[in-house]
Amino acid sequence: MRFIDHIRYRLDRALLPAALFAILAYFAYHAVQGNYGLLALRDMESELADLRVIAAELSTERLVLEARSAKLRPDSLDPEMLGERARDVLGFARASEKVIILH
Repeated sequence: MRFIDHIRYRLDRALLPAALFAILAYFAYHAVQGNYGLLALRDMESELADLRVIAAELSTERLVLEARSAKLRPDSLDPEMLGERARDVLGFARASEKVIILH
C-alpha cells in the first residue's frame, strides 16, 4: 500500500505542473501557427504589400483615365479626342485612313 500511496503522491504533485505546461504549449502553438499567429501575420504583411502595389497601379491608371475624360468635358473639349471617340464608337473611318479587318 505504501508504494501505491507514494506513486499517487508523486502523480498528484506532477499533475498541476503538467497541466500548466500543456496549457502553455497549447497557447504557444497557436501564437505561432494559429489564424492570428506570427506566421499568419507574416502572410498578411506580404499580402498587404502586394495590395499596396496594386493600389498604386490603379491610382496611376485612374489619373490617366481622369485626364482623358477631362478632354471630353464640354468646357474643355478636345476636337481630336472627340473625333477619335466618335470614330471608335460609331465605327467610321476617314477617307485617308486605311482599315484592316481582322477575323
